[in-house]
Formats: sequence, C-alpha cells, structure tokens
Amino acid sequence: MATVSAGRQGASWGVRLGCMALGMCGVGTVAAQTAHYRGGLGLAIFLAPAYPGSDSARPFAYPYPYWEYESPTLHLHHEHLRAKWARHSSLSIGLGANGSPPAAAGTPDARAGMPSLDPTFALGPDVMVRLPERADGWRIWLGARTRYRWAMGPGLRLMPLGSSASAFVESRTPRGRVWPIVVSFGPVFRSRGVNGYFFGVPAAYAVAGRPAYSAPGGYAGVRLTAAVSTHAGPFDFAIFGRYRNYSGAAFASSPLLKVSNTLIVGAAVVWVFIRSGDG
Repeated sequence: MATVSAGRQGASWGVRLGCMALGMCGVGTVAAQTAHYRGGLGLAIFLAPAYPGSDSARPFAYPYPYWEYESPTLHLHHEHLRAKWARHSSLSIGLGANGSPPAAAGTPDARAGMPSLDPTFALGPDVMVRLPERADGWRIWLGARTRYRWAMGPGLRLMPLGSSASAFVESRTPRGRVWPIVVSFGPVFRSRGVNGYFFGVPAAYAVAGRPAYSAPGGYAGVRLTAAVSTHAGPFDFAIFGRYRNYSGAAFASSPLLKVSNTLIVGAAVVWVFIRSGDG
C-alpha cells in the first residue's frame, strides 16, 4: 500500500484494516435483527512498509466509498460478502478481497534497480465459526480463508500470481462497548508464485549483496491485527494496526527480506450520510 497522497491501488493494506475496524467492530450499527444499510465516504491514513519485508516505511492517505447492508442472514460490505448458514447459526461463509501496495522502481532499498512491484488484488472465500460466548461477554471466532492473487499492471491488466491461505482466531469485546475492539491472529501460507513475486530476485537483477533467488511456496509468517473504533454523530472513527512476523518463512533467506518484523499503523474516519431508518 512516496508521498502521503499515494494512489488508490497502493493503499489496499491500510484501507482494508480501516474497513475492518469500522465494519467488523460494528461502529454505528445495530444488531442485524432487521435489514438495514449505511453509506458514506471514508479516509484512511497509515504508515506501512515500502514493500513486504522492507526495512523502510512510507505514509499513505486514501479516500474510499463506504457502504454496508446487513440482514439476519446476509452482510454485504464494500470489502466482503458474508452469509450466515441460518438465522441463528454460528457458521458464516463469505467472499472477501484484499490487496498489497506497489513499490516504485528506484526505491532506495533492497529493491533498488529492480522493476516496480505492481499493486496486487486478491479474491476468495472464507469461513468463520463462532464459539459459545464467554461468561465475560467476549466473543471468539475460528476462521480460515483462501485467496487467489493477481498483479495489476498498466491499464488494469491482471497477471495471475497464485494462491494463499490462512487460519486465524478472532476475538471481539462484549456488545455495547463504547470503544469496541477486534483482535485477530494466525499463520499465512502462500504459493511459489506469490512468494516469488515479492521475494524472488531474477538472475538479471542480481548484484553484489543481492544474489539471484527463487522463492519457494509455503509458510509466510504470522500476523496479528488489532483495531479499536467508536462513533460520534454521523462520523465513525478507528485506530488500527497489523504486526507481521516472518521468522521461519519459506523465503527467509531472500535478500529482499530485510527485517523479520513489520508493522502497519493508522487511523480511519467515515462520514455516514446515507442510512436506513434503523441503521
């Protein structure tokens, strides 16, 4: 996901985190006992690595449309589509999307002299199972998701890269909290094509200190995501962060992996000016 005014496709990380904070925490929404909808405009501002595994960071700012529809059995959000198996079921199945930012050619780091990394787009299903609610009100989900990823070249040309999969545990604060919190943790696995796109070094770009490297598929580290949110009048607010640890990753010996730990931090605000009567 350079300047603070980085382009739309380059902001996918922070926007997705901001949407998680504002959508999954349920800011400004009611329990979906009846259908309701909301819409508006959002802005995410965040600091993220220049590319995955980079030891340098860049600021981003990204405006985005916000819309959401929720009923007892369906949740349609601009980042995902999720359906409950039944009205009171603990099982939900969804379709979600995410992305990664570009890295410009000539970036003064380990990728210097290599071609730019195009932004990527990923789409795929996920499943979540809600565990019985704890006595203290905390709600816990077990989940798994798969994604297929494409790189987006000039003219929105899509180049297939490969697939990824992850499993996670997600915990949310009791209902009704003024500052609801959502925390998610789990491992990530990626195909050779995806790992190679980010961490491979073609022989043509090998230099002293950056030997040619072919990244294998497999374990791609663990990630911990947290967000806290609230609302005031027509505005929703969130602070979010994602920690990533690459220790033991299949591509740990890549010369492009400069650090084992990376962090994305940021904030988001949404102005909600369209809503149903009960939304």
